[in-house]
Parts: sequence; structure tokens; C-alpha cells
Amino acid sequence: MNIPKLLSGRRRRPAWSDRATEAEEQNPGQHAYLNWVAATVSEYGWAVSGNRGDGQAPPWAYSVGIWLNSQGPELIVCGLPLENAASIINAIGTRVADGADIAPGIVLDDVCRAPLTFRPVDMSWRTSGLMSASDSFYGMVRPPYLQVVWPDTNDCFPGDPGFQQGFDGLQPLLWLPRDDNPPSRWTRLGQLT
Repeated sequence: MNIPKLLSGRRRRPAWSDRATEAEEQNPGQHAYLNWVAATVSEYGWAVSGNRGDGQAPPWAYSVGIWLNSQGPELIVCGLPLENAASIINAIGTRVADGADIAPGIVLDDVCRAPLTFRPVDMSWRTSGLMSASDSFYGMVRPPYLQVVWPDTNDCFPGDPGFQQGFDGLQPLLWLPRDDNPPSRWTRLGQLT
């Protein structure tokens, strides 16, 4: 059964704010945070959750609710500051909510200064703690996720010929099974967070 896409009946998302972090600090329990996620999904169509990163764990952000409200894949951006990643997710999420289709291999060059592409997220990453708010929100359902992949300074993406070695490990290769990724902070994430 195909569910029709919801088009532009949602409220416009404001610029990224610290509301996710504030919700966690004011209400330290997971229940309060999930209430914030549910309210944000209800009001705007999706929420952006993630981790700012610290000395051990790297930063990442992901959407919760795009699949539910727009029948598009959820998005995850790894290795960029949380605010930047959230802005990218919101920009792409708005396009999906307005009816745009995104799929692996598509390249967008008008979201930020660098081109972005999409890769499917392998299910083995679902146990890594990367998308814990999504897992709690959706319960037993595991919606599809696409990794929004950013390039090196030569606009080469990870896995492409000529990709600069200095960019290795800054973002995980979520399209590969977790055990097939080179050991890094990303593969040890469950132990770091």
C-alpha cells in the first residue's frame, strides 16, 4: 500500500536552535526527551537529534519523523558540528516534505558549499547507539535511513578514487556493515557513549 506524501501542510521549521540540548539539560530523563521529540515531530514534521561530540565521541545528527510524515527516508549526517548537520538535515527534510525524492547516489550541490550525496545505512549500525531516539520513537519499526555524505576538499566522496586520506575516519561508511568498517571512534561508539 502506498501512502500519499504530505505536501507543505506543515509549519516552517525555524533555524536550528539548542532546543534538543536544552530539553535534555532541563529534563534529564529519556522520557522527557522523547516527549520533546514527539512534540517537535507533531509540530514540524520531524525532529533532529544527535550528539555534539567530545574528546572521545564524534559529532553526528539524524532526523526522526521524516519517514512517518513524508514517507521519505530518515537522514543522518556524521562528523560535522551538530548545528551544521542539523541545518543540512532540515534543508533536505523540507525538500522531502515538499515532494522531492532522494535516493542513494543522488548528488545535491545547492544545500551548502560542498556537494552532498546519499548512501543507504546498513542495518548493522542500528545497534551502535547512533540513532537511539529514533529507535525509541519508532519502537520495533526500523525506518530506512540515508547517510548524507560530504566530500573532501577536492569534492571526492569517501570510497571514490582520489579521496584524500586526511579525511578518512571523519565520517563512518554507514553503507558498509559495521564490522567491515576500519576500526575507528565510529565502530567503538557503543563503548564511548
